[in-house]
Amino acid sequence: MANSEIRIGKVSSVDYPSGMAKVTYRDKDESVTMDYPMVNFNDEYRMPEPGQYVAVAHMSNGSSRGVILGTVWNRKNIPQETGQELYRKDFSRKKNAAYVRYSDETGEYLVKAANVHINGVNKTILDGPEVEISANISILIQTEDMKVDISNLEITGGEADKVSASIKTDVSINQEENELEAIILKALFEFVEDLKVQAGKGIEVEAQEAVTMKAGTEITLSGESSRLSGERSVDISSGGTLRFSDGQHSITLAEIIEKLGE
Repeated sequence: MANSEIRIGKVSSVDYPSGMAKVTYRDKDESVTMDYPMVNFNDEYRMPEPGQYVAVAHMSNGSSRGVILGTVWNRKNIPQETGQELYRKDFSRKKNAAYVRYSDETGEYLVKAANVHINGVNKTILDGPEVEISANISILIQTEDMKVDISNLEITGGEADKVSASIKTDVSINQEENELEAIILKALFEFVEDLKVQAGKGIEVEAQEAVTMKAGTEITLSGESSRLSGERSVDISSGGTLRFSDGQHSITLAEIIEKLGE
């Protein structure tokens, strides 16, 4: 191996399927070598581009055989960012298009790409004291079974004037030992300014103790039939006039009391 050497050459052409490339040297009158294999760093695939400078390790029999060790930094090929405590690997030829980055100084590991797909064949775990998922457009969750174990739920509208909620399927909420139902109802009826609940067949609200409906202006019950019932009592009150009406008659509570007194 006495005659082996490492030289800097320029990539002439790349054979992507085989993972090999040809190299030229200035002192060899730009003659083109045979195809040299690219060091794959344990099956990592990243081929150089024609025109890039690479380090080549030649075997003892001269330039007839060699291995391309990789590209080298130079005036035309400079790092995107530098630092003593920085690790970065770029995947795209375009500047800052796709890369991984870790900083020992901040402890942050960053993965950036136009589209990121994490596929856990059996299981995917996101674990940490705080996990934040944010999107500028939308977030879509598709699953056959979803379980949420929380102690507190808060829904806010951010900078928007109101929160809009639409549920397009049958929803059943069952709670035994926790307060998930109460938390969700509080989020819907207190945090949302305008809430509309609509069903094609029927809506049923049931409670063991009491159901309270309050509105600053108006409460309307409408439909082919409406029912208010309670095992012990039903309270209907109004700060102004309380009127009862059907298809034939219309009368206020004050008028009923007046007629009873006659």
